[in-house]
Amino acid sequence: MLYREFTALGSDIAVAIDFNGGDALMLLDEIQAAIIDFDKRFSRFIKGNELALFNSSKSLKRHLSSEMADILLTAQKYYFETDGVFDPSIIDSLETVGYNRSFTLLDNQLADDFQAIDLVDLQARFKARPLMSALQIKGRQASAPLDFRLDLGGIGKGYIVDYLSHRLLSEVDNYWFSAGGDILVAGNSDGSLGWEISVQDPMHPEADIFSFYSHGKKLGIATSGIFKRRGQSGGFAWHHLIDPRSGLPALNNIISVSVIANSALRADIFAKTVLILGEKEGLDFIDKQADAAAVIFLKNAAPLFSQRLPLFLKNI
Repeated sequence: MLYREFTALGSDIAVAIDFNGGDALMLLDEIQAAIIDFDKRFSRFIKGNELALFNSSKSLKRHLSSEMADILLTAQKYYFETDGVFDPSIIDSLETVGYNRSFTLLDNQLADDFQAIDLVDLQARFKARPLMSALQIKGRQASAPLDFRLDLGGIGKGYIVDYLSHRLLSEVDNYWFSAGGDILVAGNSDGSLGWEISVQDPMHPEADIFSFYSHGKKLGIATSGIFKRRGQSGGFAWHHLIDPRSGLPALNNIISVSVIANSALRADIFAKTVLILGEKEGLDFIDKQADAAAVIFLKNAAPLFSQRLPLFLKNI
């Protein structure tokens, strides 16, 4: 089993592969180069890149690369599938509450340097923004209102992990692929019956509570929580999961959600969706997904399991 670790997408990337069909080191090099290139093209924190040009366009018609067209079609698909709960058009709220630069820079930013937030004005602007439903894509052409802007951070890691699993890992039987906690596993680990994926205690990340087991299947696992990407801005405490129903960071009894699905992208988007919806609506949503299961961690309460989660808790 060969292993590679590097930093991209604002996260730690880790890839482990068991590959006897060719040059495994070259394969790891290709994966690393592809992720770094994806980050450069679609991060909202890099000026002049492909996403920045899309967001700053002064034309109703916008030319897309084939990759950008596919990402936008995928994002819009999940926007409709989640009834608008997954919504990349929340970028203005993200920037206004304080998530306006990478976390490497935010870590060095003093809270006093931020201006106070006018929440009434923020919500009014948010309500008036163009919606994802206004985006039309035909081939490599997009039609969108002039002030239509997107943040692809909510879809990027899961998207690129799945993309590379199909493009570069299709001949690899056993692998572990993690992009900042968005995980895709296939096959077995060291001859065992699948991979073991530890689930951290969100209140004490140094401790694992239990493990998921893949049983040799190809599975995506993702966690969304309110503790990692958060801060203070003008006296306002924020985190990065914006509720598209209010334009403000999601506020409910959930602190973290871990989801298993048949792809890294679905697990990633569903984890965010469940957290934003809250415990009751979130459980209802995940139980309607035939390929998905979830554990929901609540404030000062025992975790909640979706109907299918016990299927992944035993190493049989």
